[in-house]
Amino acid sequence: MDTSFDASVRLDTPHLTLRNLRYSDADGIFRNIANDRDVLRYYIMNYSDDRSSFSLEGTVDYFARSKRYGFAIVEKDSGEVIGMIHQCSSADEVFRTTEIGYALGKRYWNRGYMTEALGAVIDFLFSKGIHKVICTHIVENTASGRVMQKCGMIPEEGIRKEELFYGGSYRDLKVYYKLNPDV
Repeated sequence: MDTSFDASVRLDTPHLTLRNLRYSDADGIFRNIANDRDVLRYYIMNYSDDRSSFSLEGTVDYFARSKRYGFAIVEKDSGEVIGMIHQCSSADEVFRTTEIGYALGKRYWNRGYMTEALGAVIDFLFSKGIHKVICTHIVENTASGRVMQKCGMIPEEGIRKEELFYGGSYRDLKVYYKLNPDV
């Protein structure tokens, strides 16, 4: 398994470019995620109504420090940062499993973009020797579950009861997985 981290990795899909998050992505992430309560209903980020107080520095630094991939999702046609997709956990030589999390601006929902992004990240991680990829979603967020299923993920890992304290209450998470057929 290749556990090396390469901040210069760039993944291209038909409609998107996935590249490492940068401080300068704050405008797009603020506009499409942090300033939209509908997106934040299911994605763990603090709501912000003031761009001047929003920063990505802590997030970008965290991914660099932890050697985890945190990608900006860039729409090719517009060049706009429309979302993010990232490793929530690191794999190692014993636990060759990683979890992926993601968020996409509401204006870009129902275009197949998140399916493209998730599929590309899964393929990339499998190419590095990851054996198992996991994704979870708050049970009520069935749209996210559909994205996972379109990427070939299987929802048979179960429900993590009251796993997440978010929005003032405990939330159940549905767990999906996909195994690397080559490892």
